[in-house]
Amino acid sequence: MKNTTHAAENFLTGTPLTIDIKSSFEQAQELFSLAGEELLVLTDGAAFKGVLRRRVLEEAMRFGLKLDLADLLEKIPAGEDFVREALKNPFSAYVLLKKDSAKSLITLKDAFAFAWEDLSENFSLEFPEELSEICTKASEAAKALGLRVFLVGGIVRDLILKRPSFDIDLVVTEKARYFAENLAQKLGARLVKTSLFGTFKLAWRDYDIDIAQARWEYYEAPARLPKTFPGPLRQDAFRRDFTINSLFLCLKTRRLIDYYGGLKDLCAKKLRVLHILSFVEDPTRIFRAARYATRFNFAFSSDTFRALSLALKLKVLSLLSSARLRNEFLRIMEEENPSLAIIFLAENRVLNELFEKVPDKFEIKRFFALATKMRLSPAEKIEAFALFLALREKDLERLDISGHKKKALWQAKLSLKEKAAFLKDPKIPLSEKVFFLEKMPREALLAASFLDEAFILKCLKCFEIKPGLSGEDLQKLGVKQGPEIGKMLKALRAAKIDGTIKPGEEEAFLRKEFADVFSS
Repeated sequence: MKNTTHAAENFLTGTPLTIDIKSSFEQAQELFSLAGEELLVLTDGAAFKGVLRRRVLEEAMRFGLKLDLADLLEKIPAGEDFVREALKNPFSAYVLLKKDSAKSLITLKDAFAFAWEDLSENFSLEFPEELSEICTKASEAAKALGLRVFLVGGIVRDLILKRPSFDIDLVVTEKARYFAENLAQKLGARLVKTSLFGTFKLAWRDYDIDIAQARWEYYEAPARLPKTFPGPLRQDAFRRDFTINSLFLCLKTRRLIDYYGGLKDLCAKKLRVLHILSFVEDPTRIFRAARYATRFNFAFSSDTFRALSLALKLKVLSLLSSARLRNEFLRIMEEENPSLAIIFLAENRVLNELFEKVPDKFEIKRFFALATKMRLSPAEKIEAFALFLALREKDLERLDISGHKKKALWQAKLSLKEKAAFLKDPKIPLSEKVFFLEKMPREALLAASFLDEAFILKCLKCFEIKPGLSGEDLQKLGVKQGPEIGKMLKALRAAKIDGTIKPGEEEAFLRKEFADVFSS
C-alpha cells in the first residue's frame, strides 16, 4: 500500500459496531455472535476507548477469567486522517475519529473494497439526466449534513449492466431522516413512506427513491423479519441477498465499493448468495433469485444451489405468510416474461413446496401467453395462477386470496368444469356459450386449461359485441317499455355473435323474429 494520507471523510462508511466498556462478557459475546464481527469498538459514553477482539473474549471466557471488558481493551491506530500504512498492525484495522467519537472502523477488507477508481473511466457508466440530478442533489444534501451517501443495490447493478432502472436506493452513514427531508426539499419530491426499519421513500417524477442508514441485522428465526441496527457499510453489504446487489457507489468520489466480489460475479453472470443460510433466513430471496436468474440470464453458483437445497430441505417456505408470498409472485408477474421465472421455480422444486399440482413448462408457457393476450394485470395473473394450481378452495389462501373473492373464483372454477361438455359442443351456438362465460371472472377463464386458447380469445371479443340498437331505439319503433325489450336486445346480440345478421339488418331481423310484438 502507498503511504498516503486520506481525508477521514473519504472513508466514513457508517457507524462501527460499538459496545459500552461497562458491558458484561455475555453481552459482548452476544453482539459478536449476532453480528458475526471480529472486532468491537469499546466506548465510554460516546468517547472511543479501544477495541475488543472476539478471539480474546472467547479465550478469557474459556479460561474462566473474572475480568472487566476494560481489562481486555486493546489500542489500535486512530485519528482524523486515514494512513493506509496504519493497517499494518496485528488488527489490520484503523479507527476514524471525529471529536473523540468513532465514526468508522476500517479493516484491510474495507481498504481493498475502495480500490476501484472512477467508474466513469473503467465502465463508461451512463447516468440518465434525471438520475444525475438525483445524485447531484443527494451529494449536496449529504455534504450539508456532514454525511457520506452511496447508491446501492439494484441501481448500481443496472448501471453497470447498462439497463434502465427507476428504483433508486440510497444509503447514508447516519441521520437518514434529516437527509431524506433535505433531499426531498432540494428535489421538490414527496416523502411518501417511512418504515419500522427507519427507511424513507421519496416519490419524484417516475422515480422511487428509498433512503436508509447503513445498518446491520440479524434474524431471530427463519422467515422472520430481521432486527436492524445502525452499522458499518460492510455489514450493510453482507445483509443483502446476492453479491451483485451488494455493490455501493460513492456519489462524491464515484468509486465502487465492492466487499464481496459482486463486480466479478456480474462479469461472470453468476448469482451468488452471501452465505449458505441466506434462503433459510429469508425465503423470499428464492423468488428474487428466480427473477434475477431469468431476467439477466445468470447462472446459480454452486453455493447458491446448495443454499436453495438446504432451504427446501428445511421447508422454510411454509413459514412465509400468504401476504409475503403474494407480494413475491406479484413481482414475478410484473416481469417482462414471468413464465421464465415460474418455470425456474417449477424445475427447481420450489412450487412443489407450495402447491400439490405443479404444471409442466408447456402448460406454464400456454398460461402466460394467454394471460398476455387477455391483457390481464399482474394482480389478475396471480389470482388466475393460484386458481390454476388449486385442488381445493382453501388452496387459494396460499397466495392471500380470501373472503368473497376466494368463494367467487372457486365457484367459477366449479361452474366451468361442470359446463365443459356444453362449452366444447360444436352444435351449441356460440352466443349461448358467450352469455354463460361473460358472467365468469376472466381469471377463471385463464385457469380453465381444458378450454382452447382460440375459443377463449374469440369469446372475449364477443363480450364486446353490442346489439346495435338500444331500448330507446326500440321504443321509437313502437315497442312498449317492458321485459320484451330485454329479450329483443339479447336476441339481437346473439344473432350478431353467431353471425346470422350484418350491420344495418337489425330492424328487419327484429320485425321477423318478433312479428307478434310489432303487430300488437
